[in-house]
Amino acid sequence: MSAPKIIGAVILSIILFIALCFFSVAVTVKVTALNSSYVTSLVEDMPVSEILDEAGKQADSADSPQLDIIKGIIDNDEATIKERIIMLINDIYDYLNSKSDDIDIARILGDTVLDSDFMTSLVEGSDLKPLLEEFIADLIADKGLPSGSSLDEYIENIAADIEPWAKEQAGIVIPPAFDYVLGNSDTFSVSVSLDELKDALEENLKQSFLSSPPQKYQGLSQAELGQIFDALFEQYSGEIPPSYTFDEKLFTNQDGTSMAIDATELEQALRDCREGIGIFNIVFIALIILILLLIAGIILIYRDIRWSALNLGVVSFIFGAGLMVFYFTSLWMIRDFLAHQDIAFNSVIQDWLISISGKPLLPILIMSICFAATGIALLVTCFFYRRRQRLDELPVYCE
Repeated sequence: MSAPKIIGAVILSIILFIALCFFSVAVTVKVTALNSSYVTSLVEDMPVSEILDEAGKQADSADSPQLDIIKGIIDNDEATIKERIIMLINDIYDYLNSKSDDIDIARILGDTVLDSDFMTSLVEGSDLKPLLEEFIADLIADKGLPSGSSLDEYIENIAADIEPWAKEQAGIVIPPAFDYVLGNSDTFSVSVSLDELKDALEENLKQSFLSSPPQKYQGLSQAELGQIFDALFEQYSGEIPPSYTFDEKLFTNQDGTSMAIDATELEQALRDCREGIGIFNIVFIALIILILLLIAGIILIYRDIRWSALNLGVVSFIFGAGLMVFYFTSLWMIRDFLAHQDIAFNSVIQDWLISISGKPLLPILIMSICFAATGIALLVTCFFYRRRQRLDELPVYCE
């Protein structure tokens, strides 16, 4: 074979190897980051309950009531919440992958994770008493409301009494609040009457006051204690307003910016991503065509099955073997890195990340096996074809 052909075959082989490297990266991106099934599988596999349990062990006492409520919601409705998140992901990916022509982010959010009916049902099914107990204890201390020496039991009673009322008010506040957050309404203002709260406070605090009066009132009759409590409660409860208004301030950051979702900005960002993915897909197809042309070029240079199989077999096997080395090296480095890092706030997240670290690299492993096997098959073909040629070239003796 002439030197120009050998040089040409070597150059095409090098370009083919580089193209295959880019191809492996592109395939990995397409079946992971650009694949809604892959992303939703991560959501399904995430051990949210275990993560929250571990977080509860490390949380400050001030954060425990809120965390307990979240844990209760997750324990009761984890599957439903994940289903809503998966619906959101699928809708967004349908747009990004050009399966739908347009996107309305406010509608999608309102139909999935920010559905007011869905959120109201989560609140109704949750246990709000731990948070209400903390709120009531702070309110009593802040307003100086009269109470007896043994108060904890009565705080629990107050929380149990007002929990249905609190859930009812949440059902009133959530729909207009979500409309404001989603940009469906320019204003947000809902007033909630506090009369039921004050009635529950007065009834239970009076029982506490009568059953275990403060030291300076001990020895007085129940009637006298009742009169003293009524006077004190009327004096200090006046600082509790008759109603509380939820408005835009609820969704205003410390720097004055609104927490309301800017649907226009999000939709423009998704449009830019869609265009980028479209360009990526065009480049991916062009890369496949380039690889096929390079293979055809190598075959045309040799015009011989044996040499073509040998060349392509060597390239394919080396690429597959190199890809396999890259897979195991990357997997070891990622897991070693995660094992020596304090990930977020608990070890469950760390263990979960380690367990899924091989999933994004799985396409690389599959491709490495396929290319290595293809390379071996081509080399075997070359060997047997060469042996057959030698047998055909042997002289035939006739008597």
